[in-house]
Amino acid sequence: MSDLEIIIYPLLKKFFLYPGIVFSDGQLWQKQRKFSLQHLRNFGYGKREMEQKVIEESKELIENLKKNCSKPIFMHQAFDVGVLNVLWTMMAGERFALDDARLIKLLKIIHDAFRLIDMSGGLLNQMPFLRYIVPNTCGYTQIVNILTRMWEFLEDTIAEHRKTVCSSYARDLIDAFLHKMNVTEEYDSTFNDEQLLSLCLDLFMAGSETTSNTLGFAILYMLEYPDVQKKVQLEMDDVVGRNRWPNMQDKINLPYTEAVLMEIQRRANVPPLGVAHRATCNTNLYGHLIPEGTIILTSLYSVHMDKDFWRDPMAFKPERFLNEHGKLVVPEWHFIPFGYGKRRCLGESLAKTNYYLFFTAMLHNFHILKVPNDTELSLDGYDGVTISPKPFKAILLSRND
Repeated sequence: MSDLEIIIYPLLKKFFLYPGIVFSDGQLWQKQRKFSLQHLRNFGYGKREMEQKVIEESKELIENLKKNCSKPIFMHQAFDVGVLNVLWTMMAGERFALDDARLIKLLKIIHDAFRLIDMSGGLLNQMPFLRYIVPNTCGYTQIVNILTRMWEFLEDTIAEHRKTVCSSYARDLIDAFLHKMNVTEEYDSTFNDEQLLSLCLDLFMAGSETTSNTLGFAILYMLEYPDVQKKVQLEMDDVVGRNRWPNMQDKINLPYTEAVLMEIQRRANVPPLGVAHRATCNTNLYGHLIPEGTIILTSLYSVHMDKDFWRDPMAFKPERFLNEHGKLVVPEWHFIPFGYGKRRCLGESLAKTNYYLFFTAMLHNFHILKVPNDTELSLDGYDGVTISPKPFKAILLSRND
C-alpha cells in the first residue's frame, strides 16, 4: 500500500488489506464494485424509485427553504442532507431530517476533511515522516480525529443493523453485506467487518461531498449570471409548465438547462483530479515510462480548461454544449467530470439525477437573487480533495406568488 492510501486512511492500521472501493484495485475492487452496484440496484439505484426519492427530498428542501423566502440565507451547503439521504436510504435504510444536528455536524466534518489535503496527499504525502514529528502542524492529527468520528458513526450504524438484520431478506446494502459475510458455502474472506466499514466510509463521503458542492456552485453561478438563470426558467416553463414538478423525462426536452449544468461542472471543476489509480504493470505512455505500482492522478481540470479545445475556458458559456440547431452536444474526450473507462465514478447515475432534479426544482420554484451590497461573492472555491464553494448567501423569491 502506498503512502497516499495510508495518509488518507490513517486509521486503517490493522485494516491495511481492506481499502474499501476507492483505493482498491484488482480482484478486490472488481468483487466489491460488482457487489455494491448489484445490491444498490436492488434497493432502487438507477431505477424509477431512485428518481422518486430525489424528487421527495427536493420537495422537502424547497418547503424548508420557503420558510425563509425573501431573507438572505446561506446556500453553499444547503443541499448536503437532501443529497446524502437518497444514498443513505439505499445504504442504511433510513433518512435524516434536514435539521438533524448530529448529521449536520458530521457533514461539516466531511467538508473539513476534504479541505485538509488534496487528492495527492499534499505536503504530508510528500514527506510522510512529518506525521511523527509535527502531527498537529502537518494536519495529520486533524485527519485522524475526523476519520475517528466517521468510523464511530458508521460502527454505530452497522451495530444497529446487526441487532435487527433478518436472515431471509436484506433491507439495504449494509444488510446485504452482512448476509454475504455469513454465507458459508461461498465464503469470501474479503467480505468482513473492516471492508464493510471502509466501503461505507467511501460511499458516505463521496456520495455527500461532490454532488452537494456542485449544486452549491450551481446556485452561485445563477447568482452571477442572472440572464442564464432566466433562460433556464423560460425553457422549463415552456416544457414543464407551472403546474407540476420537473422530472427525468423532461430532461431530453431541456437542452439549454442540460448545457448549463454541464458548463457549471466544466467551469467549477469540483473534482479537479480523478481518484488515485495504480499502474498494474510497466507502461509506456507517449514515451514516458510508468513503472508498475506507480500511483497515477489524472488532471480533470486540465481537460476541462484546455485552451486548445475550449478556446476561452475561463468564460462561462453554456452554448458550448449546443449546436447551431440548439441540440445538446457532449465532446467525449473533453468533458469527463465522472472520469473515464471502467474506473469511472460508481455513483454517476445517482449524482446526475441529484444534480438535475435539485437544480431544476430550485429554479422551478425560486428566483435566486444576490444579497444587496454583497461584495464577497466569489466563484473561486476552497481547494482540497474536491473544490467547495466558499460560504455565500442568496435571496430566494417564490415564483408562485
